[in-house]
Amino acid sequence: MRWLLFMARVAFICNIFFVLCLLLRHTEMPLSQALNGFIIIVGWIMSVIINIVLHSAILFFNLRKQPIGLPQWLTVVNVFFLLFQLAYFIFSD
Repeated sequence: MRWLLFMARVAFICNIFFVLCLLLRHTEMPLSQALNGFIIIVGWIMSVIINIVLHSAILFFNLRKQPIGLPQWLTVVNVFFLLFQLAYFIFSD
């Protein structure tokens, strides 16, 4: 399940970019256009998609009672970010 661990780490990095997107949205940071675009694509789009795919795979393996081998803190942090992202996109204006 090394691919699941890799995917969980990528999701964590994308979630950090999601936080950067929130900071970009509510503050003014003098960044280049290319860096701004990269942060927005990774933070707004990829983080949600990767989180949904990751947690679908985790749910699938848990239902089949197969060991996952992910650190508990990484799973909890990624679940928190997924719930926060879904709530943010549903309830934000």
